[in-house]
Amino acid sequence: MKQSELTTPRGVLRWRGTAVMGILNVTPDSFSDGGRHATADAAVRAAVTLLQDGALLVDVGAESTRPGSEGSSAETELARLLPVLGRLAALGIPFSVDTRKPEVAEAAFRAGAWLLNDVGGFRDPALAEVCARHGAPAVLMHMQGEPATMQDNPTYGDVVREVAAELRAAADRARAAGVKEVIIDPGIGFGKTFHHNVQLLAHLEELRSDGELLLVGASRKGFIGRLTGERHAARRDPGSVAVHLHAARNGADLVRVHDVRAHVQALAAQTALLEAMNE
Repeated sequence: MKQSELTTPRGVLRWRGTAVMGILNVTPDSFSDGGRHATADAAVRAAVTLLQDGALLVDVGAESTRPGSEGSSAETELARLLPVLGRLAALGIPFSVDTRKPEVAEAAFRAGAWLLNDVGGFRDPALAEVCARHGAPAVLMHMQGEPATMQDNPTYGDVVREVAAELRAAADRARAAGVKEVIIDPGIGFGKTFHHNVQLLAHLEELRSDGELLLVGASRKGFIGRLTGERHAARRDPGSVAVHLHAARNGADLVRVHDVRAHVQALAAQTALLEAMNE
C-alpha cells in the first residue's frame, strides 16, 4: 500500500493508502450543515469528534463557496475562524484552513494551521507567498469561474485535459513561489456539469503531472444527488462513500468528507479486501 507524507509547519503528517480530511464549516450558510458549528464550542466539539473518528486532519472553512454564494469579507472569516483555531491548536488537533484570502491564511498560520486549502488554486499570488513564508503545503483546487456563477454554464472542450493543464499551471506557480509540497484537487462540482464530474472521476490518474498528492472532495454535493436521486444534501453520505471508494481505488491520496467515521471504515474494508484478493 502506498505511503504518503506531508511536511507542515507543525509537524509531519504520515499515512498509508487514502487518508480522510474531515470537513468543519464554521459558517451559517454552508450547503449541507450551515449553522451547526457556527459557535466556537460547537466547532471544537465537532473537530474533536472528527479526529476521534479517524480523520488525518480537520479542514476548517469560514466562507461558503456553494454554487450561487456571494462570498464573505476577510473580517467576517476571521471573526468566525480565530475563536476556533486557537482552541484546536491548544488541543493538538491538526487542521487546515479553507480560504481564498491571503490575510486570512496569514492569521490562520499564526494561530497554528498546518496547511492551506485554496479552492481558487492560487489565483491570488499572495497566497503562495504566505504558504512559502510559513513552509506550508497547499491544496490547489480547480474551479472554473467564481462560486456565484460557476454553475451557470460551465464549458470545456476536453475537461480532463483542461483541468489537468490548469492544475499543472497552479502547481508550477506554487513551486516558483517556494511552496515545496502541493496537493491537487479537480474540484468536483466547482464549475462542472454532471458529465464533467463523471469524466474527471474516470480519469483521475491523468490529472497528476509531477507526482503531486491527489485529493478528491465530492461529499454531499449535487453530483451525488444526481447519481442517487437523493435531494437532501445531508442524506447523501452513502453515495459520497461510494464515490470516494472509487477515487481511492483510482489513486486518490486524500478524500475530503463530512462523515469521517463511515469513510474510514469503508476505506479500511476496501483495503483489507483488495489485499486479501491479492494474496
